[in-house]
Amino acid sequence: MDLLLLVGLAAGTWFPRAPSAFDHSHALWTEVLAARVRGEGVEYEKLKGDRAKLDQYLASLEAVMPEEFAAWERSQRYAFWINAYNAYTIRRVVDAYPVASVKDLVDDEKRSFWDQEFVPLGRLFAEAGDRKLTLNEIENEILRPKFKDARVHAALNCASRGCPPLFDQAFVADRLERQLDQRVAKWLSSPASIRYDREAKRLRVSRIFEWYRDDFVRDADSVKAWIAGHAPEAERAWIAGAGDLKIEYLDYSWKLNDAKGD
Repeated sequence: MDLLLLVGLAAGTWFPRAPSAFDHSHALWTEVLAARVRGEGVEYEKLKGDRAKLDQYLASLEAVMPEEFAAWERSQRYAFWINAYNAYTIRRVVDAYPVASVKDLVDDEKRSFWDQEFVPLGRLFAEAGDRKLTLNEIENEILRPKFKDARVHAALNCASRGCPPLFDQAFVADRLERQLDQRVAKWLSSPASIRYDREAKRLRVSRIFEWYRDDFVRDADSVKAWIAGHAPEAERAWIAGAGDLKIEYLDYSWKLNDAKGD
């Protein structure tokens, strides 16, 4: 039996255990990701059959109180919200699996996957009170306006093949800058996200650059300049010096990023 409990019982007094500090290494989430991310997909079927660590991790997010959260450093809050977005996305898919696309996850009120209130972290977002958040709120009312970093678009995964691939480890505060740079580099080296056509002086890019154009312009004056600053080294000088480079948008796949295990 716990020593603190024994002392309390002997004295006829109850001494409640102090709550455990939040694990900023997000170790449980890394365990889930390392076990179930395969290439650019997720083993949803296996995760549905063995989800204990996912549920434990989400419970740890939900145990964070506003006073504790407010005392965290910016990088800790930033990593928390990125991981929360990705983890609750996975949980929503696992709950509904099998499913062909997140676009099929419409609720009884005809709300899209992104507009459903299923993330119980409202107490950490003053505007929400204690109600549940939507994924759109996490992305568009917390991450984008509060952290003002277009690299976040390479870190968020919407469980679709058109999204940047889900990272196979948690984002953590003390490595966050490096991790975000790595995810951007990965994103901008994948033909599924961007194609560098020197002969035609053209970039064919993910529609994320169209939908969130303002974020890239804010950080680098233009989409072209942002890509030039983060593209593979072999492409940077060419993009920067290409003059009137044409930008076109690739078709976006909403097919579930399912990687069924053997």
